[in-house]
Parts: sequence; C-alpha cells; structure tokens
Amino acid sequence: MQYRRIFALGDIHGRFDRLSSVFNKIAFDPEQDFLVLLGDYVDRGNENLHCLQWAMKMSEFPSVVALRGNHEQMMLAYYRERTFNSTVWLPNGGNRTDVEMAAWCKNDPSFLEKALQFIEERPLYHQMFIDGKEYIFVHAGLEPGVPLEYQSPESLLWIREKFYNNYYGDAEVICGHTPTPYLGRITGLETRDIYTPVRLPNRITLLDTGSFLPDGRISCMNVLTGEIWQSDH
Repeated sequence: MQYRRIFALGDIHGRFDRLSSVFNKIAFDPEQDFLVLLGDYVDRGNENLHCLQWAMKMSEFPSVVALRGNHEQMMLAYYRERTFNSTVWLPNGGNRTDVEMAAWCKNDPSFLEKALQFIEERPLYHQMFIDGKEYIFVHAGLEPGVPLEYQSPESLLWIREKFYNNYYGDAEVICGHTPTPYLGRITGLETRDIYTPVRLPNRITLLDTGSFLPDGRISCMNVLTGEIWQSDH
C-alpha cells in the first residue's frame, strides 16, 4: 500500500498529556498513514498505564506497529521472570508503573496479564522499503556489522554508543532510547536545542526528546519528508 505519511513516534514514558498534544497535531489517519511507535510507553511519568493502554488500542490498526522498548522489557522481566531486569526496573521508573498497576488491577484484575501478553507480542524492529530505500525502526539501535535478522534482543533494546559511533549501514535507522539532552555526554555531539530530534551523520535519527524531563517533549517525524511535530511543554 502507498501511504500518504509514515510516522515514527518517540519515547512516551507515561506522559499522556504530552502524547495527546503531539498526536492531535499530526491528525493521524489510519486509512492513509502508517505509524511506528518506538517503545518505552511506561515509567517515570504519572499516567504510565494510560499510555500503555493507548499503545495497545492503537496497535489494533493494521497501519500501526508498536515496538517493544527496554522499559517494557524490564517490566516484563519484573512480573514474569523475576530475573536480572527485575532488580533494575523499579529504580528506573518502574516504581511508578508498579503502583499504578496495583491500583488498576483492583478494578480490572485481568489487566496485568493483558499488558504482559501485549509486551510479549511486540516486535523488536520494523523494516520497510519505500521507493527502493530501506528504513529500520528500532527502539535502541543495531549492532554494527551484524545483519538485521541476526541482531540480538539486547542490542535492539539497549545499545547506545557502539551504535551511534560505528553504524555505517545503508538503511535509514529511526530510534529512541537515549534522550537527546543526554547525547552530548555519550557522543560529544553538541546540539542547538537539546529537546529536538537529532540526525547523526551516519543516517541515524534519534527521536527520544526527553518526554519525562521537566522541559522535555514527545516528538513525531514523517520519515518521508523529515517534518517534525512536538508536544507542547
């Protein structure tokens, strides 16, 4: 299908107010547009489960792909596996989501299982070819030099510096994960406005613009044109 616009929406982190702000601006039409959500719907905000529920409902459209982020991975490990990530989720924003989950489950005891099943079903990347050009949507990034089908979940969900500094593939990669205000300390890259998306020289676009930070925003980009919309403060 030929889509009018192809959107990528950056990390939400429980800020339903900012999510609503930017989503209203793009006027998404599921019949004509395509939308990729880059993950991290929960943690650190005040309406984490509203954001997760929104992603669950949006993913019912055939023209919407909701990826898994590392925060959903930590949440899954905490409730399902009680393994490594279960020890790091709560101090990384999961404490707020956990409190919300307890309250939600009093009214809907089935919600936790529905949420975990949704997370388990999330893809770790989405690949598209448009007019002969390859686009890869992923939460964190790619292990440089490794074919897409052999990428590890750890890289797709967690990688940072190695990807930013060493990726030289032909595909355009659109990702979130690292808030742009933190990019300087990771890559040494100086940006004029730390709360705007950043395009690195090696065909990487970073769309996590610090949604959970006091002056942060949620950003959405039409990957076909580079046009960007952002939430109000």
